[in-house]
Amino acid sequence: MLDDGLFEEQKGIKILHIAGKPYEMGYQHGYLLAEKIDHMINRTLLATTAYVSQQTGSDTQEADEMLRIGRENAASHLPDECEQEMKGIADGAKDAGIDITLEDVMLWNTNYDQWCIYSHPHYWQCGGAGSKERKHSVPIRPPGGGCSSFCAWDEWAGGDGKLIFGKNEDNFNMPGQLDNRMMVIADPKNGFGHAFMSFPGMIGLDGGMNESGLEMMTQLNSMRHESMSGCGIAVFTRLLLTHASSVEDAIGILREHAHCSGIAYHVADAKAKAAAVVEASSKMVCVRHPMPGVKALWQSNHSNCYPGWMGYSGYNMVADQAPVNELRDISTIERWQDSLKDPYNFYVQAPSRFERYAQLLHEHYGNVTPENAMKMLSDCYDPFTRMTRPRDIPSWTNNILCTICALYPDFTYRAKEPLGNFRAHVANNWSLVAYPQTGDLWLAIKDFPAQYGGYEHFNLRELLKRPS
Repeated sequence: MLDDGLFEEQKGIKILHIAGKPYEMGYQHGYLLAEKIDHMINRTLLATTAYVSQQTGSDTQEADEMLRIGRENAASHLPDECEQEMKGIADGAKDAGIDITLEDVMLWNTNYDQWCIYSHPHYWQCGGAGSKERKHSVPIRPPGGGCSSFCAWDEWAGGDGKLIFGKNEDNFNMPGQLDNRMMVIADPKNGFGHAFMSFPGMIGLDGGMNESGLEMMTQLNSMRHESMSGCGIAVFTRLLLTHASSVEDAIGILREHAHCSGIAYHVADAKAKAAAVVEASSKMVCVRHPMPGVKALWQSNHSNCYPGWMGYSGYNMVADQAPVNELRDISTIERWQDSLKDPYNFYVQAPSRFERYAQLLHEHYGNVTPENAMKMLSDCYDPFTRMTRPRDIPSWTNNILCTICALYPDFTYRAKEPLGNFRAHVANNWSLVAYPQTGDLWLAIKDFPAQYGGYEHFNLRELLKRPS
């Protein structure tokens, strides 16, 4: 079973190779990375508890209980293939001498879903479906938005018109995480070979690309209808990368399963040169397509499913986001857009980046090469303030100097021992540019923000050892 697994380093980037049935892939993962998984579960998860504790004004024991309830609510919605892979991780780690349980692995795999929900605890009550919305009485310091992406093709991309996709993954540098960032190359027995970025013990995280030419990425997209009684970003990442070869396939999978936190799924089929953003909450799933005549699509961390905006028609997801992001007036498109620009709104998640992507795609129209895509993902200009964020200076608020290349202020957290107190902030954990159709990808994952460490080139087909 272990013969198909390999953990190596290429070009300074850690790469985990797994192959076979779900349990076999999990076992390889767990056995090869047992000590690293132990660190994630018994150190880094303490940081998540500290984060939830501070966000909600709870003590760490109460925060632990909230996370446990979240894990239990999510467990009944796990597709069998994902549960089998998690079971393999636990068994592999145990056989390598690390005593962790399936429940530990499941909890770790809800980490980012629970982070998304507790990033706005003033509209979340632990307990999942059926919980009543409530305003939290504890002053909180919400972290910045998480992630952004774009894609372009045909004359918008230029050259031979291949679809190009760019993505920044933004989140905390919780203790132990930066040194354990890795790319995973999965070759399932039943499904498409694919690549995704993750941490030891996680079956997925925030999107990736597969050998069929499909790429999908996720962005935090907070909604008032959220519940841990559903599938999260790790699960959907693996379901789409394993089974989807078209935008329609991806939408079908996203409609088939229950959702937990509010997320926007940016999906693109490089073969068909098609893309969509699927905005999902525990209540609704809505689809936004490119505007007519526009061969590009982009997404940051606020909803754009507002009827009449950029050609969209359908359910108004902005209305479900407005109370969470404390938008003062969404009665018209103009007033909604004006509300997004309030510089002292500490809840809205960096909407200036959406406007900046539009500017950059027009600036590089017909010349969105990998080099220019990297420049776009490294951009530090804020179109709302018309200022450029200095390289090592963090943003001021969620709406002042919150740029595509993200760097947010430090927060101090109090965790249980043996972790203790620590400081952490949000920036780009990794940055990816890819041609999904050819499998070529350029990954930055060595620094924080990741772009500062440069990009390295790989090819998915070569990593999967497919014949040329």
